Amino acid sequence: MDHGRQRLSDVKPVSDCEFEALLQRADPDLASAPPSVFLAGVSGGADSMALCLLLARWCHAHGHRLLAVTVDHALRPDSAEEAGRVSAWLAARGIEHKILKWQGAKPGTGLQAAARSARFKLLTDCAASLGASGLFLAHHVQDQAETMAMRLARGSGPDGLAGIRPRQMHGSIPVLRPLLSLPPARLRANCLAEAQVWVEDPSNRDRRFERVRIRRQANAMTEAGLDAGRLDRLAQAFGRLRDWSEKRLADFLTASGELDPRGFAALDLSAVLSLPLPLRTKLLSGLLQSIGGLDYPPRAENMTRFLTWLDDGTSDQVTLGGCLVWRGRDDRLWIARETPRKTGPEMLCGQRLSRWDGRFDVTWSGAQPVWIHMLTGKGERRLRLTGTVVKASKALPVSIRASLPALTDLDGRLFAPHLSETWTSQRPLEAGLFQIEFRPAVPWVADAFRASRDDRAAMND
Repeated sequence: MDHGRQRLSDVKPVSDCEFEALLQRADPDLASAPPSVFLAGVSGGADSMALCLLLARWCHAHGHRLLAVTVDHALRPDSAEEAGRVSAWLAARGIEHKILKWQGAKPGTGLQAAARSARFKLLTDCAASLGASGLFLAHHVQDQAETMAMRLARGSGPDGLAGIRPRQMHGSIPVLRPLLSLPPARLRANCLAEAQVWVEDPSNRDRRFERVRIRRQANAMTEAGLDAGRLDRLAQAFGRLRDWSEKRLADFLTASGELDPRGFAALDLSAVLSLPLPLRTKLLSGLLQSIGGLDYPPRAENMTRFLTWLDDGTSDQVTLGGCLVWRGRDDRLWIARETPRKTGPEMLCGQRLSRWDGRFDVTWSGAQPVWIHMLTGKGERRLRLTGTVVKASKALPVSIRASLPALTDLDGRLFAPHLSETWTSQRPLEAGLFQIEFRPAVPWVADAFRASRDDRAAMND
């Protein structure tokens, strides 16, 4: 239902000047960004509507294009009508809007988490396909406090207690949350000041969901000294610790490891074992998450077993988090994507940018479709017949080759972009039709990957 007006005369709306300062704090590079495309996730609630209105004026003043995107989860009978209503509201204000729908079967358990994950994927995929310079989300200080409360209850470690990041890279897309320091009342005040109604999601009152139960306990938490402001300050303190550890590990990877553009890592094993246990755990957990293409790092109990294996050397290799890990004869620890049992191809057709296997950003701009898949099974056998595998094996073990991406076109020709011997006289790479880049999901791993890649390029020059 639409939320009616309420008296908020004692609450100050967010001014355009204050909003610009919040943007600057979230990402200092925004002020000098050239004209580009930005996306805003807009559910229709007061928070996202306020963000959209503020962002629309900022984009107009700086020559950017804004696209507001609403995800229809199709979980309630009136969800499509609500999304259409949001579209009409924004159209009346001259704001471009798009509706994305969560397709397919919905899980019977963990519905809210699955919906949140699906929404985020739809938004980031849309941003990537448009080459957007950022995706804006309307999380505020109460969201941060609820996240902190849930993580405290679960016994999260220091990184978890750093809370929601104001800026986080997802592949090539910066995800920005400039409103994290603001209470939701100020965002409602913005909507009221601009005569903008909003939608109330009934799931926000459904006590089956953990976040709703935490929200209902807000008064008791405040009385216990855990109000939103204090939890936010706690998140900031742990955030500084997280930033320090990420910088330390990014420097470590540059000095003692190699993150290869083909999506695998080789580390100085002695240097890894010399790291303090918390940093060693974070280093390997982040690499497993990124190289395995996972949304989340491996579970703590699995990491404990993995670290024990690393210390005692009971076997030559292990698998964890979608990765194959082994000790090399060169005293290096190798981490590569494990070849999954099911490696069905995905079709690329006129897509500007897409995310493949949670690891690579892929661009295909050809008129005809191609299929991208792992270089395994039939593809490996076809390359072996041409002698290509024999050439490649001198540089790459089979466990790494099998995880590499390959393309098959309508004529059945096979191209492995990281094995130049597979390209025929018709070369999509040289024609500029196909581009692929390994993009780690974990921010500090991505930074280290870019640094090590730049260092290698400088040495090659």
